[in-house]
Amino acid sequence: MKRYILALMLLLLCVIGMTSRQVEAYSVTVQKDGVYADVIPDSFVNNTAAIFKKYVKKAMKYYSKYKDADDYTYITKVPDEYRDFISVAKQIQDSDNITIRTPFYIYIPGDDAEICERYWFFAEKNGEKLCMFQINLDTETKKISVWYNKMEDSHFAYDANIVRETLFYEMNNIIYAETPDKISVVWDKSSSTGELMAGADGTTDWANEPEEVNQKFQKKSYREKKEEIMDYLAGIKDGKVYNKVEKNLKLELKDEYVESKEDAKESSRTGIYILIGIAVLVVVVITGGLLLLKRRKE
Repeated sequence: MKRYILALMLLLLCVIGMTSRQVEAYSVTVQKDGVYADVIPDSFVNNTAAIFKKYVKKAMKYYSKYKDADDYTYITKVPDEYRDFISVAKQIQDSDNITIRTPFYIYIPGDDAEICERYWFFAEKNGEKLCMFQINLDTETKKISVWYNKMEDSHFAYDANIVRETLFYEMNNIIYAETPDKISVVWDKSSSTGELMAGADGTTDWANEPEEVNQKFQKKSYREKKEEIMDYLAGIKDGKVYNKVEKNLKLELKDEYVESKEDAKESSRTGIYILIGIAVLVVVVITGGLLLLKRRKE
């Protein structure tokens, strides 16, 4: 009988072990604020924390391996996206609380589909700005990649309160940020210097002779622009690309994958079936043990 009880305990420990996850020393949480939060898929945003941790971990692996190498080796062996991000990753200590918030998208008027969709995120460390990074969805490979660029990061003025309602869009190589109160130029990529341009008081010098689609978008109100951008993102969200991306993301993150609401419903049904199966197995083991014990007594 003791052997059956021991076997049952081992079975239960295995089940518990399958649901356990490795705990990171520093915490990373995702805060879904801002006007874009509802149009970016849950399965994508929910896993940003796990993606960020993997990004930090890989950046530090490259740093540990090549920190003492000569400049040529360091530059050629460490990929650009990790090399630029190392200075940020080194700032994260075991006791830090990282909050990833305000996901946003830089919309291009009239754009039907891009080869790679880019979503941007702000990361805070203990309530202070840490960095801005982007996660790319490649519509060809159906995989994601993470990019941090210190040059791009320096162009976006960060205000946690304002950025929640900011719309971002790009026309003629100029990126604009618009709130209900004003329009600002945050990055003029067409300029030779690439320096940050200050936002105007409600007016902006648009590029000369903009395309017709840009002219139409320019004339729209904040509310109308918001509707157009949200409709565009909702269309992408419902596309087939995300289904494949989610599958690849599950394979990559494995036990670290955080389910979306839709996944959770399916998992809850699966979980019920698993619990029923475990219950049946437990009953079978105990019943078998009792029968065997009874036969021995007879």
